[in-house]
Amino acid sequence: MDEVIQSAIQLRKAGQYDQSRAQLTTLLQDAHYKALAHLHIAWSYDNQGLESQAVPHYLAAIQGNLTGDDRFEALFGLASTLRSLGDYQDALNWFEKTLQEFPERREVMPFYAMCLYNLGKHHQSTALLLNLLVETTQSQAILGYQRAIALYAEDLDRVWPKG
Repeated sequence: MDEVIQSAIQLRKAGQYDQSRAQLTTLLQDAHYKALAHLHIAWSYDNQGLESQAVPHYLAAIQGNLTGDDRFEALFGLASTLRSLGDYQDALNWFEKTLQEFPERREVMPFYAMCLYNLGKHHQSTALLLNLLVETTQSQAILGYQRAIALYAEDLDRVWPKG
């Protein structure tokens, strides 16, 4: 069965989405591989630009027996796909679930920030990105301003008195 998944991955990477999904569909009756097959089917639809068709497969994958990186990828994939479809509130809920289960996965943060932006939460989005920047940068130029950036990120509208 692992060979079927590996073959389907290669087909997807080669742009042969229908063939990839056809192979993965054969695994949907196998309880052990069902959730993983749904995840790869979702990716296939996403890669093909058919995001709305990916959503039910992400949901089926999440409801299955995925663990570790596969569960993370299903949660993150669903959240990102929903955001790209303009379903911002649903996406926000899934981003927050992803971060709740995988708080160490910082790659979620820029996408979460984009979703906050899409929902009109510009301050929260900008603050999140500024904090991520100062926490992860290797740039000595930015690190020199780390304290100031972190302070401003707390309250972007704060104005100090003149004179």
